Amino acid sequence: MKFPFVKTLILMLALLLLPISVMAASDIVVIVNEKNPVTSLKVSELEDFFMKRNRIWPNGDAVRFFDHRDENENRKIFLKKFVKKTSREVELYWIGEKIYTGNIAPIQITSDSMMTSMVSRFPGGIGYVSSKYKLPKNVKSIEIKKD
Repeated sequence: MKFPFVKTLILMLALLLLPISVMAASDIVVIVNEKNPVTSLKVSELEDFFMKRNRIWPNGDAVRFFDHRDENENRKIFLKKFVKKTSREVELYWIGEKIYTGNIAPIQITSDSMMTSMVSRFPGGIGYVSSKYKLPKNVKSIEIKKD
């Protein structure tokens, strides 16, 4: 290569970006309304709430799951880490649910601030945001445990 510093620069940039992609898998937090007594969920419970297989919290409140839009990086992380489905697989699931049961997909939100706003409005609200987002007092993060 004529310009050895270019090769070095590319290698340094790649090394700098590597931690970002490794961190991404844990870069979201699941949030609920501050009044929700739940402090943790198993991954399977979280998936059941998202897929509307379970619609009631242990305290009797209706679950109101909020999702991010497909192009949102948080959604890609959430689907990969907790739902173990691609965006297309989830889309097809909801098409089938709408046709056969009348269930519709969770409302899709455009930003972390809108997500916290919606979760805070419903006692059974649940969603997810970037771990870097400063949570307001009317929502709380919960721990997600392996099954």
